[in-house]
Amino acid sequence: MTQQKPPQNSIKNRRLLLSLIPVLLTLLAIATFWYSSTTQPEAFLQLHDKSYGREESIVAQIPLEEVRDDQVVIYFGIHVDKIYELSLHSRTFSADGSLWIEWDAKNQEYMEKHNIAPHQLLRLVNQIERWDSVFEPASEEPRILSAGRYYQRFMFSSRFYDDEINFRRDPFDSLILPIVVEVAPGMMSQKYQQTLLYPHHHQNGFLGMSGTLSGYQLEGAMLNSYIHQYPSRFGGWFEPAFSQARLDIVYHSDYWSAFVNWVLPLVIVMSVVLLSPSVAGSMGDVRLAIPSTALLTLIFLQQAYHNDIPSLPYLTFLDQLFACSYLIAMGLFALFTWGTNVYSKAPEDKKDEAMEHIDRVDLIFQVSSIIAVASVAMLAWSATFN
Repeated sequence: MTQQKPPQNSIKNRRLLLSLIPVLLTLLAIATFWYSSTTQPEAFLQLHDKSYGREESIVAQIPLEEVRDDQVVIYFGIHVDKIYELSLHSRTFSADGSLWIEWDAKNQEYMEKHNIAPHQLLRLVNQIERWDSVFEPASEEPRILSAGRYYQRFMFSSRFYDDEINFRRDPFDSLILPIVVEVAPGMMSQKYQQTLLYPHHHQNGFLGMSGTLSGYQLEGAMLNSYIHQYPSRFGGWFEPAFSQARLDIVYHSDYWSAFVNWVLPLVIVMSVVLLSPSVAGSMGDVRLAIPSTALLTLIFLQQAYHNDIPSLPYLTFLDQLFACSYLIAMGLFALFTWGTNVYSKAPEDKKDEAMEHIDRVDLIFQVSSIIAVASVAMLAWSATFN
């Protein structure tokens, strides 16, 4: 007896099901990640419930001319001599410089009454590694100015944590390095005594000659005052509101350097990928090797890129370009697989017709890929302004 061959439609359906397995697995993985990100433990939800307590907030301080009679003003100034040891991965940097404060006789009486020394007035909020830090007065006693005002200058050298880093436009991002100083004593931030920090009226410069950073261009610096409301009473009956002064030193990337280092290699790899459909459809082995090699190159490029930045809960501008490039390279591999099968299965008298069909599909894919890359780049860049 002769063995009966399975029907041709059954073979095609089986192949179709096998080809859909990677797509189904990808959709299953996306659904799993989405469900896990939207479903949180009950204990976590309780911490963010409105009944749990007041949320921490930092709001702009009232203008100096609107200060009430029951509020006390301390003038604050700062000058940064140098910035060094920037680490984007740990979001830290080191800075050396000076800061000074000026207060009136009324505030001095309050400090003497509660045994508050001048060096106890302030604390560096975003300071880390305090064991290796310096914060000391430049003189043993504050200097007495005209009209009975007091002046004290401090020297600092410390490492700071940067809470303002935003990598959404990376590698074309702006870098903000903050130095945050806050009123330290709780008794100076309570209901009956609130001390407010305001920029010193003789502040005429923030940075020294060593305020530059390698790889970045200095854009400017801003000193502003805020009110920091903590979500805790610290064991007391009143929620203190601490006044703080924040110096933001703003840098921006060198766009040409960032383009050459990160975007240009990606553009070159994708140019090779998008030109590969121009290879004749009969050269299936050569065509199949191009997208697979491009995928490996893209993976290594992105890994090298992420070695310099921390783990992020969002995609950077360059990450979105990488994601689009992955999809195009994978789609190109599927296209070349299809084209190789079509050409190899075509009868000899219909090889030319199969080639023309493959070339038409290749052209459509090329044009669609270029439009997709341009659209992703524009949408990703415009999304960073929101």
